[in-house]
Order: sequence, then C-alpha cells, then structure tokens
Amino acid sequence: MFTLVKVTIVALIEFIYLRLFILRKIKKLPEKDRILAARKIIKRLSMKIIKLAKIDLEIVYKDYEAYKKIPQDKGIVIVSNHESNFDIPIILTGLDLPIGFVAKKEMESWPFYSKWMRLSRCVFLDRENPREGIKNIREAISLVKEGYNMVIFPEGERSLSGELGDFKKGSFKMVTESKSIVLPLTVDGTFFVQKRGSVLINPNRKVRLIIGKPIELKDLSQEELGKLNIKIASLIKKEKIIKK
Repeated sequence: MFTLVKVTIVALIEFIYLRLFILRKIKKLPEKDRILAARKIIKRLSMKIIKLAKIDLEIVYKDYEAYKKIPQDKGIVIVSNHESNFDIPIILTGLDLPIGFVAKKEMESWPFYSKWMRLSRCVFLDRENPREGIKNIREAISLVKEGYNMVIFPEGERSLSGELGDFKKGSFKMVTESKSIVLPLTVDGTFFVQKRGSVLINPNRKVRLIIGKPIELKDLSQEELGKLNIKIASLIKKEKIIKK
C-alpha cells in the first residue's frame, strides 16, 4: 500500500506542475513538435514511476543492430502482450523511440493522464462499438503513415492469469494496413507488479522487456500476412519466463 500511495502522490505533483507551468507552452508548439514533446514528458514520468515502484527492469534485444536501423522518419507499429497497467510505463521506459498507444477508451476519462495521452496523439479504442472501433483503428493507421510510432495490445485487455491471451485478428488490420515495420515486444513480469482488478503495487519485482527483431511487411507473402497475429503471438509466448 505504501508504494501505491508514494506513486500516486508523486504522479499527482508532477501533473499539477505540468498543468501550471508546461501545458501552455506545449500547446503553442507546431503539431509535430507538440506531439513529440508530450511523448517525451510521458516517458520521463513513466521512468519515475518505474523507479518509485523499485522495478528491476531488464531490457533484452533479439537483434540490436536491426532495432537501431529502424528509420526514425517513418512510423512503425509496435505489438505487445498486455499483463498489467504497468505495461505502458515499462514500454515507455524501455524503448528509446517516441511512442503513442492504442489504449482502451476508458483511459480517456482518467484524470490528468488522459490530457497528456491526447497531446501525444494516443488513440482511445472503443471496443464496445464496432463502428467507432473501426474509426479508431483507421485513425491509428493514419498516424503511423504520418510517421508516428504506435503501440497496440492485440489481446484487447490485460491478462487475468498472466498467461498470453489470443491475439485478435481484427487488431492486426492496423498492423497489415499500415504497410509499416512491425516491432514485437514481450512484457514479462508486470502481472506480478500489479494484477488486473487490484490497485496494490508490489515493489521490488523483476520485469523483462524483450525487444524482438523488426519485421518488414513488404517481405511477407499474403499468406504470411494473414497469419501474422499467430506468428507474433508465438514469438512473444516463447519469451515469457517469469512465473512469480
């Protein structure tokens, strides 16, 4: 409980400071500069949260050279499993790329945090309304084509058991239609930091972020594209080793 209180207080102070002294300056920037600045701010806050929760974060690269060769002027789609609310700060901390998220619509009403998610051009996905959900995915595809990196969680919700859920094929429309580079990510261990349905934060936990080898969609056949959700889910499942 102490860790939860500490993280909440620090985050609240940070958001108040940002609202009073930074927000107006950010809003005056040109659109691209505004988005990148907001993404940097959320990254810095995420790094503080990880430190306060005393998470022992290990970053593993499956192909570091290929990762560093990812073009910085073109948007990519980052595909990750989803274990916990801590997945977002872990990914922001571990990747040295400016990123936004395709997040559940409920996060749009989160106090303070949602403001900066909107500024960083995160997309809030409405899974209850198929028509709106399609619009949301198209918005995310447009952002990638404009050069912005976006993260998607194809399971659709956090794991109840820590095990990998099905990667919904509908979510992969964003992946295949963006015609971009796909970067698989495995988040391993955040389930034991904060489980779904609980607000308690368990400190001093080991978490691994495995950054997979980038996949060039142009190198895949139509058959391979059709089974891409299965392929990436299999790659991620093999990397999950933390059991408690």
